[in-house]
Amino acid sequence: MKNVRLVLIASLLAFAQVAFAQTGKIRGTTFDRTNGEPMWGVQVFVVGTQNGAAADFDGKFELTIAPGTYTIQAKFVGTVSVKIENVVVKAGEVTVLDAIWMEPAVSELEDIVVTAEAIKTTDIALLTAKRKSTNLIDGISSQQIKRSGDSDVAGAIKRVPGVSIQGGQYVFVRGLGDRYTKTILNGVEVPGLDPDRNAIQIDIFPTSLIDNIIVYKNFTPDLSADFVGGTVNIETKDFPEEKTMNLSFSVEYNPSMHLRNDFLGYQGGGTDFLGFDDGTRDLPFDGRTGDIPSPILRDPVTESITRSFNPTMATQQESNFANISLGFSIGDQIDWKGKKLGYIGAINYNNTSTFYEQAVDGASVKPTEDDDFALISDTRFQGALGIRDAQLSGLAGLSLKSDKNKYRFQAMHIQNGTERAAQRTRVRSNNNFNTAIVDNLEYTERFLTNFLIAGEHYFNGNESQLEWKVSPTFSTINDKDIRITPFTIDDGLVAINPQEGGEPNRIWRLLTEQNYVAKVDYTKNYAFRGRDAKFKVGASNIYKTRDYEIQNYVTQIRGNQGLLNLDSDPDRLFAEENIWTADRGTGVYIQDNFNLSNAYEGRINITGAYAMSELALSSKLKTILGLRVEQYDQWYTGVNQAGANPNDPTGRVFNDDKVLSSFEFFPSVNFIYNVFENSNLRASYARTIARPSFKEKSTAEIQDVLTGRTFIGNIDLVETNIENFDIRWEYFFGRGETISIGAFYKDFTNPIELVRSDRAANDFSPQNVGNAEITGVELEIRKNLAFITPALENLSFISNITVTDATVNLTPLEQIGRINGLRTGEDFSLTRDFVGQPPYIVNASFAYTDFENFWEASVSYNVQGRTLAVVGVNRTPDTYNVPFNSLNVNLQKSFGMEGEHTFGLRINNILGDLQEREFESFGSANQIETRRDPGTSFRLKYSYNFLR
Repeated sequence: MKNVRLVLIASLLAFAQVAFAQTGKIRGTTFDRTNGEPMWGVQVFVVGTQNGAAADFDGKFELTIAPGTYTIQAKFVGTVSVKIENVVVKAGEVTVLDAIWMEPAVSELEDIVVTAEAIKTTDIALLTAKRKSTNLIDGISSQQIKRSGDSDVAGAIKRVPGVSIQGGQYVFVRGLGDRYTKTILNGVEVPGLDPDRNAIQIDIFPTSLIDNIIVYKNFTPDLSADFVGGTVNIETKDFPEEKTMNLSFSVEYNPSMHLRNDFLGYQGGGTDFLGFDDGTRDLPFDGRTGDIPSPILRDPVTESITRSFNPTMATQQESNFANISLGFSIGDQIDWKGKKLGYIGAINYNNTSTFYEQAVDGASVKPTEDDDFALISDTRFQGALGIRDAQLSGLAGLSLKSDKNKYRFQAMHIQNGTERAAQRTRVRSNNNFNTAIVDNLEYTERFLTNFLIAGEHYFNGNESQLEWKVSPTFSTINDKDIRITPFTIDDGLVAINPQEGGEPNRIWRLLTEQNYVAKVDYTKNYAFRGRDAKFKVGASNIYKTRDYEIQNYVTQIRGNQGLLNLDSDPDRLFAEENIWTADRGTGVYIQDNFNLSNAYEGRINITGAYAMSELALSSKLKTILGLRVEQYDQWYTGVNQAGANPNDPTGRVFNDDKVLSSFEFFPSVNFIYNVFENSNLRASYARTIARPSFKEKSTAEIQDVLTGRTFIGNIDLVETNIENFDIRWEYFFGRGETISIGAFYKDFTNPIELVRSDRAANDFSPQNVGNAEITGVELEIRKNLAFITPALENLSFISNITVTDATVNLTPLEQIGRINGLRTGEDFSLTRDFVGQPPYIVNASFAYTDFENFWEASVSYNVQGRTLAVVGVNRTPDTYNVPFNSLNVNLQKSFGMEGEHTFGLRINNILGDLQEREFESFGSANQIETRRDPGTSFRLKYSYNFLR
């Protein structure tokens, strides 16, 4: 019987496939022009036939019809009928009408006639959503991402007004740093993959998985109250309009980095190319569970543990290839038991190498005498740095939709492995200069797995809506077997010199984080004074945990190291004849250096609820009023450095202690005034908060071995309260064209910034600094250039500029520190710049699109002004990020009957600019803190759409 059923099912599927092959489908979406939302119940039919359908709650409709060319008509009571001519239907294919806009019928108007081939409205739909949104939003569509040729979200989002990227990974909105910008995925919070940051690394998301990116610039109560600069929502693909199957391949060449024989690397594991370690770098001995016996005891266990560590300590010169990228995606929607079933799958792989011949990292201090001005180099690393990076990501999703319900399940996994190898000269100055040759070997593996289960339910037509989401995320980041070998040079003699910071180190940093999010939103549509209105309530809970530890091991030498014949070769350290043995009593051995202060656990729970209402007070004025409440609790387990010693009275020990708890109210009010057709004036106020991260509110001390900088946590941090004011005028010309100008003001109480420690130029920690203010102006222009001449109808100019003025009021303690560092003749100010806030951000591009001939091209430019990166104190000066002028070109051309073959060329950093951070002090030339030369890269990309 079971076999019979299988045969029947297979027969029905085969019949359905044959039937579809003999017909075609028309799919599309209807939108309400008055509010930019999908329009339910619109009747769509083929003129001259009985074939028709009604749009569902998503505004979606589908028609099945024989091949041919047709006219489609859309009608709804009280709106202007829309006709779309020359809709071509092919056997076995889907014709997509991206958007049909329904406008109110204010008089007896004739039908609006549209030519189907001209409907390319992904950008336009996003602009319409922007125009009608209750939030102050900006964004970028999948169409814009394709046109720009960006391979990851970090590259694409730079084109959003007021948005910049630091380090190629972290989002800054309106110049505010990553700790003040939240990134969410499909509307829910996900943890970051870097313990040194408060934000998620967005370069891990390939653009092929992205539907759109929306940046919310003002707070509404349905968003998390942890909102300052903005919230970036990355929406992954959901319900494909048509069957797609796409394969892509790209290769990127940088003349200064690729096809070299002197690229630096080292022997790693067999699975490095897949983005994870195969166990080669696993921790061989757990310093938490015991101690390595002292060599004085002549215990053979000391030798066996030493031999268990990987003996490779030296960089090696290798050949490297160009960067490669592979991607495959598939998706479709099918009829299943009277419902729509959508599926999507994607897999992406990237393997890149980066080489800097002269990577520079330094630390400088002010002279001890006030009338000396020239900065003194305290430490300087300079030399070659090689980086290999492999990333593998996958996405799978199912969506099921009936007349009144939609369910969505999605799973995403990203794994990323990065190997770094550096051989550099280190020069240190503590009254006496000393030099060392330092080999650094590092490997970091990152994993992020996210699940999303969501549902939407509609009641009484579109009268009310219930939406819920549950999303757990699991992330891991492991720095595995970081190896540092410094050979000091003194009068031509090369040696391991512990007294000069010359101990070889082995470090493991292990982090796991779990994040559980649940949220529910209920929306009720009603009439207020005869006009459409909405009431929305919701609740959410976020629970996250983090477990973090650092295990550190030092390579020691017992006896006369001159007898070891090291020859300044790090690999000689663990040579057979040099390893300590109980019989000989001399040689190289491993000593554990586990510090309880570098292991901590944390928990955070945030429970929130809100209510908000959207009201039309008049035909032109709309308001959105709301209130959010949140209960925030944070627990911590760990000790400070003094706490590791039970006899130290300054020690602090935490055992799942609640270190922060608050119950806060967050009101917001937004006004939207329709000045005239297609023009809005927006104004808003909101109270929000910024909370310290796990790492910031900790006792951990975390060293970056490549730069020598040490981060020191601050368990006493408190929250930052922010008052936000926004105003913006916007005008929408037509299809994809807009101009807007806005201003914003933010008032900070207890902002958190990175401040250098007075104990060392390379130590810094987060501190609550004095109150701060930021005032800014934003300008955006998106304009087709056909107004100059019709010959330019395919060319558009897109630009956005943000200009800000940001100041921090010095606390009494910081005033003392800065007075101590004043040079003779230098003026003292009670204010200073705000960390991470550039004085200006400029994004500009020319975009060329010729859909008929399958041409797309763009020239883009991005820069942000000189920006305070770390606050100096006493003799340690401030450091500033130097403006990086990024000029890029992208060309794409499709071939074939349906444009199924696409070739692309992208050129990055045409100007060849350097990425630099500098120390700055009165009366002195600036000194380099960090310098990297990214060179100019050329990327060729090919993609093939199997189903066109």
